[in-house]
Amino acid sequence: MQNTQNALFLNHKHADFTLGLALSLKLGDGEILVKIRAAALNPVDWKIQKWGFLVEEYPAVLGSDVAGDVVAVGTVSLGLLLETDFGSSLPYPDYSAFQEYCKLKEDFSAKIPSALSYEQASTFPCALLAAYQGLYNDASLLSNYHHCLPQTHAEKLKSLGATHIIDRTILLDSIHTRLVEIIGSGVKYIFDAVSEPETQKATYDLLSPGGKLALVLPVHVPMDSEEKIVSFTIGYPDAAHNRVCVKTMYSGIEALIEEGTLKPSNIEIVPGGLGVIVENLQRLENNQVSGVKLIIRPSDN
Repeated sequence: MQNTQNALFLNHKHADFTLGLALSLKLGDGEILVKIRAAALNPVDWKIQKWGFLVEEYPAVLGSDVAGDVVAVGTVSLGLLLETDFGSSLPYPDYSAFQEYCKLKEDFSAKIPSALSYEQASTFPCALLAAYQGLYNDASLLSNYHHCLPQTHAEKLKSLGATHIIDRTILLDSIHTRLVEIIGSGVKYIFDAVSEPETQKATYDLLSPGGKLALVLPVHVPMDSEEKIVSFTIGYPDAAHNRVCVKTMYSGIEALIEEGTLKPSNIEIVPGGLGVIVENLQRLENNQVSGVKLIIRPSDN
């Protein structure tokens, strides 16, 4: 790796993003250095900038989803060969996606199956980790619960296993009536993948006594109720309560992809490298993206 690399910085909370140079990265035990070939954009990236939450160390580099080539390994390696790899970043600049190189923990990365492109592989870490932890870690929701909400991409969702689909554009007050028609009264398990204040209230009100609600953004509903269990799942793999769970997940990802159990999201590749991230985060903020994950290639000019 060269002495410096290009990166997109957030210099303090609520700051504008700026392009700049970052110093080369030094590896510790159990770490790998990845030349990033593809990085996916997520709604949480613009929310971190606008809302000023989750990240406390500044200047920050954001981005949760990386796929690329392993170009170096730390002093204590698990025997990983130089190969194509993808994995989950951490909430620290050296481990984030919006730069040319990043570090990953070997335990929180996996080899890219030959059938996948870098761009397809980069769609997995953030989305899969949030879902896996919400289902199997703190909230322990049941993974055989198949109802799903967005109508716009109904056929795609049905092909992935959804059995009932409700248009997400309907009034939140109408969701209760529609769900009762499908599953009867009371909902035991809800994973709110939007988790904004109004959806949290709607999903919390839907829970039956003893029900569990998993959220992916800061909580705006009661967490101290004895009747309803609420969990805020953050996909940071290095958090103490997540490490074993995430390591287990990554140990099985390659096989699950190869057998077709896990499938990549649809993608839109956005040319222009790091310089087009800001305008495309704006697209996400304005709800101008649907059914695809936006992918950039950091090495693009």
